[in-house]
Amino acid sequence: MSEGSYFVDHKRGEIMELRANLQNRKLDKDPKAKRDVIKKVIAYMTLGIDVSSLFSQMIMATITTDLVQKKMVYLYLCTYAASKPDLTLLAVNTLQRDCRDDDPMIRGLALRSLCSLRVGNLTEYVMDPIRVGLTDTSAYVRKTAVM
Repeated sequence: MSEGSYFVDHKRGEIMELRANLQNRKLDKDPKAKRDVIKKVIAYMTLGIDVSSLFSQMIMATITTDLVQKKMVYLYLCTYAASKPDLTLLAVNTLQRDCRDDDPMIRGLALRSLCSLRVGNLTEYVMDPIRVGLTDTSAYVRKTAVM
């Protein structure tokens, strides 16, 4: 086995392990463990390792009340949206729902992330949350909508 293929297989195994961890239902009951798995995905992403194959699992990870976890997942979604435009439409639905959340931090974060998706033909999905954000009761959400 050549040296280069050894490292590729090793990383692929780690990504498969991350996928299994993200799909593990027991992990949903332990927010700290789930956050640690997502941190590892973000760490791989920042090191330049392609973790775009985890896109579907990361979309499912947005269903949480943990703001830090949402921030990390939204960062991931914005990074890989251009490479997975068909799956990005699934993320748009989640982001639009979070734009209507009770917490103004989540509304602002979701609006910022929705506007940061670099995929064509999403304009129609972004316009309504921006209009609503411009009249939001929270100054943070209004500021985000203006930007």
